[in-house]
Amino acid sequence: MKKFLSVYGRGGIWMIHLLAVCTLIFFFVLLFQGRGELIGALFVGYFTAALCCWTMTNRMSGAAFDEKKAVRQFRRGPFIRFGSLAAILAIMAKISSSAFFVTIVGYFLFMFLAFGCLIASRFLKSGGN
Repeated sequence: MKKFLSVYGRGGIWMIHLLAVCTLIFFFVLLFQGRGELIGALFVGYFTAALCCWTMTNRMSGAAFDEKKAVRQFRRGPFIRFGSLAAILAIMAKISSSAFFVTIVGYFLFMFLAFGCLIASRFLKSGGN
C-alpha cells in the first residue's frame, strides 16, 4: 500500500479522504433503502479496483529497469486485472443482481477517484501546465 500511495503522492491522501466520504454517503443511502447488507459488496468492488491499481503500479515501478521483467509484467498484468475482475463479478452475480451492481459501483468509484486524484496531483505538481 505504501508503494501504491507513493505513486499518487498527496493524491493518495486525497483519494483516501474522498473514498471515506463517498463510502459514508453510499452506506447511508443503502441504509435508508433498507439494503444495508450490501455495504460488503461495495467493499468487494473497492478491493477489486485496488487489486487492479496495485498490479498497474507494481508493473510500472517494478519493471522500469529490467526489460525481461517488463515484458513478463506486460503479458501477465491484463490477465490478472481482468481475470480477477471477471471472477469476482461472476461470484457477485450469483449472489444477487443488487450485489453485482453495488460491486460495479464500488469498482468504478475507486477507479475514478484513483485516476482523478493521480491526474490532479500530477497537474498540481507540474505547476498547472
